[in-house]
Amino acid sequence: MRFAVLVSTACWISAASAAFDLNRGGAVLKAPEGDSFATVTGTFTIPNLSGANPLSIWVGIGDTLQQNNVIGGGIVYNSTLQSFTAYFPGPATDTTTAVPVTNGNVISVVINVAVAGGTVTLENKSLNRTTTRSLAAPVGVDPSALTALAASWFVQGYQVIPGQLVATPDFGTVSFTDVSAKTKSGLSVPIAEAGRYEIQGTSGQVNKLKFCSTSVLISLVVLTDDHLKHGYLSAETDRVGDGLEKRLQSP
Repeated sequence: MRFAVLVSTACWISAASAAFDLNRGGAVLKAPEGDSFATVTGTFTIPNLSGANPLSIWVGIGDTLQQNNVIGGGIVYNSTLQSFTAYFPGPATDTTTAVPVTNGNVISVVINVAVAGGTVTLENKSLNRTTTRSLAAPVGVDPSALTALAASWFVQGYQVIPGQLVATPDFGTVSFTDVSAKTKSGLSVPIAEAGRYEIQGTSGQVNKLKFCSTSVLISLVVLTDDHLKHGYLSAETDRVGDGLEKRLQSP
């Protein structure tokens, strides 16, 4: 299986080197030197998800490219669909009651960073349902570490049991549109400068990224190996999305 990520109508391969990840495919945009992100947006349509394999689709602002502290939101699929907001590694908030989600719905995410927290606005444009959640920074995190230097748009698989192979559902194509990233100084950073996160797991799947002007496209491509029907990603670590999703799993 292969993830292909594209970020507008004219598309190109990012000049930035790809970073390989075990369970995430998407784009990460670094803030200019001496600046940090204030607002990040993205809109996506929930694909036709089914089966037992879990997946999340989310937009976030992280402290650095390592993203130890990330404020964000989106949807998580684990047999059922939920919407969520979170300031990882703090607990996620299930927002499904306020913003119910189902396959085919169009979801908008707007993130605004404050001094020691921020807000995440989730909107289901298909159902005209919106919620804005104020999130405090994770407990115990030094405020100086909340640097907001990285904006992210991701599709991600995750583990249920540490060390297991991560299997993703066949999500076809996920396109983040209306993508924007504005810094505290008021600068709009073009998505063309984003770096690629490519999945290259132990079962041969590779995530390839391309970029367009205002969107990020992530496509799932099945390779010739029959046993890669859904693709298996080896995830040994508790990545950002893993932590968010584990907090939303059913017992």
